[in-house]
Amino acid sequence: MSKFPENSDMRISKVFSKRIKELIEDNDCASNKQFAELVGVSSPVISKAVNYGILPTMKSLIMIADKLEISLPYLLGETNNNDFIGSPTPSTFSNRLQELANERNETFGAISTKMPFIRTYFYNWIKLGTLPSLEYAIEIANYFNVSLDYLFGRSDYRK
Repeated sequence: MSKFPENSDMRISKVFSKRIKELIEDNDCASNKQFAELVGVSSPVISKAVNYGILPTMKSLIMIADKLEISLPYLLGETNNNDFIGSPTPSTFSNRLQELANERNETFGAISTKMPFIRTYFYNWIKLGTLPSLEYAIEIANYFNVSLDYLFGRSDYRK
């Protein structure tokens, strides 16, 4: 297994494109630009999502989900269940990642041997405050058996 997702199949999604179009309509936005302004991302991000199904960065996905108060799986079109309960005291990805590792009493080095990415990514995520790609985030959430929303501190419900 490669440690780098060169040809990830998680960069384009027709389901995501369809969901974004639905959200634009549901929010009574007359254009992609108006929706982009509503959710706080750039117009090209929304246009690429609508026209080609190109998935934006995790930061953009979280911004959209936060603004619309929806779950990440709903936004990504993985579920039609729009029941989302946000955390009254949201956490950060790096804090949640450290908490989950501590719960299992595992080091990031040990965890990375079971992941499709290198150990130094943990340093970037924790020390530099960056976010993983969607495919890495899904791997981490699956490893710890938590939802993406929990992993990113958006919800206090693990699943």
